[in-house]
Amino acid sequence: MDEIQRLSELLAANQRYEEQKQQRFQDDLAQWNASIDALYAQVESWLQPLVDAQQTHFEYEPHLAQGRGYPDENSPFMTRRMSFFLGGHEVAFVPEAMGSKGQVSLAVAGLSLHGQEKYTLQLDPMRRDWLLKKSVGVKDSEPLAFTADYFGKLLQAVVPQRQG
Repeated sequence: MDEIQRLSELLAANQRYEEQKQQRFQDDLAQWNASIDALYAQVESWLQPLVDAQQTHFEYEPHLAQGRGYPDENSPFMTRRMSFFLGGHEVAFVPEAMGSKGQVSLAVAGLSLHGQEKYTLQLDPMRRDWLLKKSVGVKDSEPLAFTADYFGKLLQAVVPQRQG
């Protein structure tokens, strides 16, 4: 076989591989963004009674999440951050990293007395459910299912308890 012809075939095969890899990346990115949108819709539905009672409202802003191998300004992970306020305390969902190892930080102002607790959500790839993990320093808790009741109980901690 002519070596130039072989070189041409190698280049064509490489181009097809790169196109397929880029398409998989774009498909994974779209799926990840859809899972974040579904998470936000789920939280909105859980808190709809508070929105109806004008006790909170949701705000969204563009956010550039990170990924392995992508510096800040070149990250292709354009997404959005969701936040709302409860009694003066901001609760924010911030996508930190995208993809199969991706996670969404749950920042709840006023929840931790010492600022040591960190909450993250990770998508369970098998069940397509979100799992909440709490970290205190370097110690991580076992991930728990992120449910309306668990989230409601977590949020109650930022509301001052008044004895009446």
